[in-house]
Amino acid sequence: MIFVLLDGCRWDRTNISNDFKQLQSEGTFFNNVTAAIPYTAGAVNVIFSGLYGKDNGIDAYSKLLSLKESIKVLPEILQENGYFTSCDLIHNKIVSKRGYDIHQAHKSGADFFSIHSELLKKSFEMANGKPVFTFLHYSLIHDVIVNEVLTKYEYDDKSYYEQKEQNLAKYDKLFLEVCSYAKKIKKVIDNMGNSRDTIIIFLSDHGTASGERFGERNYGSYTYEETIRTFYLFIGQKILKKQTSDKLLSTIDILPTVLDLCGINVNFELPGKSFANVIKEGITKNHGTKYTFSETGALHGLYPSPEKPNVFCIKTSKYKLIYFETPNEWSLFDLENDPLEQKNIFGTGISLEKELHEKLLNWINRESKY
Repeated sequence: MIFVLLDGCRWDRTNISNDFKQLQSEGTFFNNVTAAIPYTAGAVNVIFSGLYGKDNGIDAYSKLLSLKESIKVLPEILQENGYFTSCDLIHNKIVSKRGYDIHQAHKSGADFFSIHSELLKKSFEMANGKPVFTFLHYSLIHDVIVNEVLTKYEYDDKSYYEQKEQNLAKYDKLFLEVCSYAKKIKKVIDNMGNSRDTIIIFLSDHGTASGERFGERNYGSYTYEETIRTFYLFIGQKILKKQTSDKLLSTIDILPTVLDLCGINVNFELPGKSFANVIKEGITKNHGTKYTFSETGALHGLYPSPEKPNVFCIKTSKYKLIYFETPNEWSLFDLENDPLEQKNIFGTGISLEKELHEKLLNWINRESKY
């Protein structure tokens, strides 16, 4: 089981890369997965715990080291079930060392392909016949955005937001490099171990804004589609090929899905729902979930809140309701007719508004069971 995190990749740019299109044809692609938290540490810990930030302990930038001892994360579960586990990260505190046989981090600007190829080789050798779980973090987009956007433009620098097309063009060049890496690392994986029993998951933790919203230079400030809508591509001999789903899913659904694919049962409750049957048997009418949730609190911007989330949203296949807690404002968008979320229709009489309003407040104010 090999996770390849393509940090900061936007779901809506996947069609610009022939390399990614080729990879996509080799498996099952889900392009409407809601990131429960649109920044890396929060996002990855949701994926590996199967729990929202309030429940796993990491729901703010300041809580990077607050993973609850009472919960188990994917590498721990796999290690307990006989897996050799390894990871390479952008920072050694992105995920806990719990459950890892090898836990390492790379520096900004590193030769990712060489480092990851070597880690894969080392992991398969040290596993000595055990099944392997590896998490590879490819952080090119993050590194360049930090160095060329965040250090150059302040959050309120209007010149950045006035050059959205130029920003996106620069982003696209990076995205193509990411996809080239993905294709090459897939070939390395194919040449190792028993490919018949290997599952590769290419995933994005969150998207990256290009100046669409004033106050958000990259991600983590708001919960608009460019940053919370993510993708997952599952590839393996037993996984259906050339299959694409745009049905609504959440990143809390990843852990139960992976456990199903590995044939592992756990003795604790998870809020997400496995979609492993879709990966192996095909898309059904009942596939997908009715509601997903996301939250964030910015490090910078108009309403920074690194200590606790202050922007929340609930999303359906058609609508998204966002609550900005700090200014106490609401926005409702029709995602079918207004996919760029330009027209706020909150308070205009949409029949579903009251239900979404109630469900989102209940989710925000819930008591954690974990």
